[in-house]
Amino acid sequence: MTPSVKNLIEAWQDASDALRECAIEALCTALPGLGRSATPAYCCPVTLHIDKPGDLGEGRVCVDDDGRATIEITDIPVAVLGDAVDAVFGEGWFDEAEGPLTEEDPGEFHYDDEMTGAEWIVELGTDGLGKVHIECVPVPSAAELLDAIATARAEQQGTQPAAGTEDAGTLTA
Repeated sequence: MTPSVKNLIEAWQDASDALRECAIEALCTALPGLGRSATPAYCCPVTLHIDKPGDLGEGRVCVDDDGRATIEITDIPVAVLGDAVDAVFGEGWFDEAEGPLTEEDPGEFHYDDEMTGAEWIVELGTDGLGKVHIECVPVPSAAELLDAIATARAEQQGTQPAAGTEDAGTLTA
């Protein structure tokens, strides 16, 4: 390999690594309590988890080498999840939903994004808790949804969401 090609590949790798770190920071800032965890061998290069499950759900977010995220979070209050999804997409965006998600009966709601290839599933449970599973969504869209979840929860609790504070996420090496 010629030195110029080798140098450009190294520059590309450095830029790719920097982009991944920015993605991690954006996701962890969007959903306070989300932080790095061990990555299983079968998973994406980066796995983030909610280190204090409860108020905003329980689960993980994975980031692949192509700048896409997979979100799997359960135990999110239905009112929070519905408000967050409607804030990001607008009302009635998902298949099976005719209006605001918070007014829908329990069940699964789907959306396949033909532009990005992302597959969204939102489930509203009968126990007042819901879950979200999103495959291969661009990191900015993932961060937008996670931020909307944190914002909806803060609004429902009558508190202010953490606004860009350094300790909003729990990034660890």
